Amino acid sequence: DSDSDSTDTTAGEESGETEGTEAGGGEAEVPEGDRSINVAIVGNPQMEDIASLTPELFTAETGIDVNYTVLEEQALREITTRDVAAGGEQFDVVMIGMYEAPQFGANGWITDLTPYAEADADYNLDDIFPAVRGGLSYEGGLYASPFYAESSFVMYREDLLEAAGQTMPAEPTWEEVAAIARAVDSDDVAGICLRGKPGWGDLGAAFTTVLNTFGGTWWAANEDGSIGEAQVDQPEFAEALNFYVDLVNDAGEDDAANSSFGECLSLYQDGKVAMWYDATVAAGLLEAEDSPVKGLNNFALAPTKETEASGWLWAWSLAIPQTAADPDTAWEFISWATSAQ
Repeated sequence: DSDSDSTDTTAGEESGETEGTEAGGGEAEVPEGDRSINVAIVGNPQMEDIASLTPELFTAETGIDVNYTVLEEQALREITTRDVAAGGEQFDVVMIGMYEAPQFGANGWITDLTPYAEADADYNLDDIFPAVRGGLSYEGGLYASPFYAESSFVMYREDLLEAAGQTMPAEPTWEEVAAIARAVDSDDVAGICLRGKPGWGDLGAAFTTVLNTFGGTWWAANEDGSIGEAQVDQPEFAEALNFYVDLVNDAGEDDAANSSFGECLSLYQDGKVAMWYDATVAAGLLEAEDSPVKGLNNFALAPTKETEASGWLWAWSLAIPQTAADPDTAWEFISWATSAQ
């Protein structure tokens, strides 16, 4: 049951009787009302941050309670898709990404946010990177507001590579990364951490970038753009898959089949892996003030083979289901959570 992975956090309840304060230090008037919204988010450090800031910076100022449901990525995708597709009323705001936003928009499951964004003085619609805005749009309408966007790259401990006599190129190939990982790998420190946990947003995210740069793909495209025949029996697919599996077996982390972003993050911060290929958003966590590896890291572009580039494009974003009881209040939260401020 995917729901067993969830955690309910009521931001308004956590805030207790906290009152907002103005810049001058005086008490600000807390708006009257009993408005509340239910928000489904992914359980990553960035969203945990926004949840912890909500009582003081949003609820105290607006009087709007935010009831967060925090879900592991795969569970979030399953539960939100099921809810919006069935016209459910469980959530007023759902966290989705570039995979879901255009499809949900085309199906009429979520709200076009463009009119809200254009009428909101605190929201700069034109400030969104064009590639991100395009990936979250359908027929020109923005259907989800990006909380953050990311690509993928290599993170590595420069001191560990230097101790092993290895140098990471700024634009490495996968062959170069694999050779470095095997050279650095030891009984105490794995050469590299790669996602191995089953799931489209887990193993699938990292492996697909390898597959694509090896010249392979999951499915062929028909001339009209529809999905054609599966390509998993093609030589390029086998080459990429064998490369990935062999690298993990030779120089990867222990228990790779249960490792995804969070597990690799912990292993890297604990000094148990020398390299990590994953989301660029991890850089902020590695270089945070309380990070045990702060100042020890360097970064390289996503490795390539047959293509000029191979990093993914993703944006965790907030959308309003068509069934939301109070879309205006839902937008007020989204505007705050994703605004420039």
